[in-house]
Amino acid sequence: MAIKVDIDKITGIIREVSAEEIAPRFGQLEDADIDTKTHALDLVTIADTEAERVLTKRLMDILPGSHALGEEAAHEDPTLQDRIFASDVPFWIIDPVDGTKNFAHHRQPFRCMVGLYSGGETVAAWIVDPIEGSATVAEKGSGTCYQDKAVSVRSEITKPSDAKGFLISYARDRLIKHYGHLDFFDAIAHYSCCGAEYEEVARGAYDFCAYRTLKPWDHAPGTLLVRESGGYARYIGTDKNNEYNANATAPGLLCASSEELWAEINEILLPLFS
Repeated sequence: MAIKVDIDKITGIIREVSAEEIAPRFGQLEDADIDTKTHALDLVTIADTEAERVLTKRLMDILPGSHALGEEAAHEDPTLQDRIFASDVPFWIIDPVDGTKNFAHHRQPFRCMVGLYSGGETVAAWIVDPIEGSATVAEKGSGTCYQDKAVSVRSEITKPSDAKGFLISYARDRLIKHYGHLDFFDAIAHYSCCGAEYEEVARGAYDFCAYRTLKPWDHAPGTLLVRESGGYARYIGTDKNNEYNANATAPGLLCASSEELWAEINEILLPLFS
């Protein structure tokens, strides 16, 4: 049975938590408010932990019986992700502060991201700017909206030379090493914030984004935004129909505004991600 939630009410909750737990701490962090996780550049702040704690409770309360998979909780309990995906219970995927490195260094962008996963797929997604309060929201089968107005990808972009996109440093470095240049695209950028990059693609400002580290909290919300705005989200590889799923693994992920663009960029990136 399809699960239904009040999309607008959840948008309001994420905005409220962002305004209370994240925005007031921007530029106000002390040394004791910042810690590291897996390595020196993998940061966590008090805003991450407090926003996730409050969001987890409020979202589980609004959907009784649901569970939550938060980035910080998964770090504390490495078995959590497998256990959550193994259950048949709907659950919330939470990235309380996407772009923590930016946030910790008083830079933008950063976002608060939430996805709702049920029946083996992401069925709803929210990406909120904690400072402005703006929200990009998608529901499976109902399209993507930015500030309550429908948005769409630039589906007419079919060639890499006409495309603007986001590439992580891994891809940029290996493109230069493998091909000797980066001249395949009209322009490339990198925000160090997946959520903001996914928003730009879904809203038609950019045309593609590619990633290597595929944690569900980083990509489950954004890929739904792109798909519901008319784009494509598939794993980089020889199987050109390998659709993104938050519980799968692959060498890399590519989202693009048209199927033709996805196929051409996949061919360019394939030697780097195989």
